[in-house]
Amino acid sequence: EVRSWYVSRAAHPTRQRQAYALAKAVFGTAVRDRLIASNPCTIVGAGVAKAEERPYLAPDVLASIVDRMPPHYRTPLAVAYGAHLRLGELIGLQRGDFDADAGTLRVGRQVVTVKREALTTKTKTGQARTVALPPSTTAMLKAHTAATRGSAKSPMFVDHTGRSSLTRNATQQAWRKATKRLGLEQFHLHDVRHAGLTTAAQAGATTRELMARAGHRTTAAAMVYQHVAEERNHLLAERMDALSMGTNPDALGTYRAREAINP
Repeated sequence: EVRSWYVSRAAHPTRQRQAYALAKAVFGTAVRDRLIASNPCTIVGAGVAKAEERPYLAPDVLASIVDRMPPHYRTPLAVAYGAHLRLGELIGLQRGDFDADAGTLRVGRQVVTVKREALTTKTKTGQARTVALPPSTTAMLKAHTAATRGSAKSPMFVDHTGRSSLTRNATQQAWRKATKRLGLEQFHLHDVRHAGLTTAAQAGATTRELMARAGHRTTAAAMVYQHVAEERNHLLAERMDALSMGTNPDALGTYRAREAINP
C-alpha cells in the first residue's frame, strides 16, 4: 500500500518526498512505541532530498559578476565569500558582529521572509558561529566600518540610500541582472557561499573545520567540499607528472642544468 501510494504521487516530486519523509517518521515512532512491528516505509532513497550539483564559481568569475552590480554590494559579497554566509545571514549581520582586532565575524542570526515580511531569527542550524576572515576581507570590512556610521546593533550593510538595510529581494535582483548581462545565469547567489567553502577546502581545511566555518550540523554537507578539494589534488598531481615527463620543455631546465654540470 505504501509503494502504491508513493507511485501515485509521482507527478509532484517535492510533495511526494516530503509526505513520504513524514510518513516514515510517524511509522518510526509507532515502531519505537511498539504499536507496530516494523516500519512499512522501506523504499530506498525515497524521502531524501537530493540537491543537484552546483557549477563551480571561480573567484575571477565572481569578481566579474560583482563588478556589474551596484558598488554597495562589493563588500557584502566579499564578506559572504570569505565567511561562507547564507544570504539571510549576510542580511542579518550587525556592526557589532565584526571584531576588527581579531579579524573575526560572529554569525548568530538570519533574516527570512515569511508572508512578504522580513523576520530575524536564529541561524538555519539554530547555533551561532565565529568565522576567521581572510586578511583581505578583514581589510575591506575595516574600511567599510570606518567609512560608515552606526551602533553595534545597526545593520552592517545598507542599501544605496545609506539609510535602510540590504534586503534579500534587492540583493537577488541585482545578482540576477548582473549574471544575465554576462551570460552567466547558471550561477546563483548561493554559489558565492559554495565558492568560498570550496576555496577553504582547497586551502587544506579539514571536514571539522569546514563544518565550523559553514555552520553545518552533519559531515555530509562538508564532505562535498572535501571531494572537490580531492579532485583538485589529483589535478595538481597530474600536472606535476606532465611537467616531469617533459610535456612542458621549459619545466625541464633544472634537469638540463644538472646534466650540464654532471654529464
